Amino acid sequence: MTEKEILAEAYKMAENLAIDTVSNEIKQDIDVLIDKIDSNKSLVSALVTSLVKKIYEPSQDVRLHRTDFENGYSARVLDTQVTSPFFKDNFPKYANKESAFLTLATRERIKWTKEEGDNLKIRDKKLKSCFLNIFEQIEVLNSPPKDYLNYIFAKLIALSKIEKALFDTTNLQSENLDTLNIHLIIKMLEEHFDTKQSSRLPVVAIYAMYEILLPKFERYKNKKLVTLQVHTSSDKHGFGDIEIYTNDNQPFEIVEIKHNIPIDKYLIFDIAKKIQNIKINRYYILTTFEHCFASIESEKEVIDYILELKKIKNIDIIANGIISTLKYYLRFIDNYQEFIDIYTQNLIKDAKNSTEIKNFHLEKWTEILKKYQLSIQ
Repeated sequence: MTEKEILAEAYKMAENLAIDTVSNEIKQDIDVLIDKIDSNKSLVSALVTSLVKKIYEPSQDVRLHRTDFENGYSARVLDTQVTSPFFKDNFPKYANKESAFLTLATRERIKWTKEEGDNLKIRDKKLKSCFLNIFEQIEVLNSPPKDYLNYIFAKLIALSKIEKALFDTTNLQSENLDTLNIHLIIKMLEEHFDTKQSSRLPVVAIYAMYEILLPKFERYKNKKLVTLQVHTSSDKHGFGDIEIYTNDNQPFEIVEIKHNIPIDKYLIFDIAKKIQNIKINRYYILTTFEHCFASIESEKEVIDYILELKKIKNIDIIANGIISTLKYYLRFIDNYQEFIDIYTQNLIKDAKNSTEIKNFHLEKWTEILKKYQLSIQ
């Protein structure tokens, strides 16, 4: 079988795998990796790549994942060409954009043996131990790599089913709201933004606003909203979190969003430096920090510096708070339910394709939707 056929067969086997038939030796290590996959998806992908290689070529020691090791092989090439595309098709939430072998934990010239593997840049000691232990079992104890691969896919399939049910519930709940107004929407968003690890949520909210408003304003005629990028992509390029381009692919309006960080003149300086050789019509820097600026003095410094940049370099920078910006944008929306629907759909889309929106973010949003549905009926 080819490497692609090995993956396809493992997925098919995993769909009908009886979990209680899997040995505890396999479960105890794989379970740790899957439980922590949100922050360590590269390790899971690297492990899958290694297992596929071991099945395809049993004589290869897969702890030697680089060609500059004696008797090593290029795990990165296999991952880029085979594993990553497979994950994008079957487990997009946990797929690496290019390769799992771009993180410090996987790309360094360190053999994945018990002895040398202790130097891997994996902060979680238990996670590191489980990762290395799997390679020890396969290479030293001759455990069947197919059993590990089948179980990994069974766990990921089960996880995907749970997530799909959550997506469906969240989407359905957003359709059940009755009366909405700007005050209520802002209250709902503030509660959602208050969730832990929530830096992505304001980006999704502002992006939803642009999706609705772009067709309505002459300013954005013949302009296009760039697809929202994943913050954690190793090859992420661009000028900000949200980008609007002209039809001839020139940046027109950029939005950069900070989470709980006050805007100061140094942030403005960084923006001016980043776009000094690029003609951009307008650049927004928005923050969830409660008062936007750390102090009245800092606010004056920022305003004065922005005005100076406008006069000298004709750079139009706007500094504001997320909440006040959302309130302003909501005034131009005729159907508030449309915003709720698009925000919800974008949360689900993000959750399906990356680990930035986590399950507890969707659970919290569903809880908020239920709460205000009850309060207004």
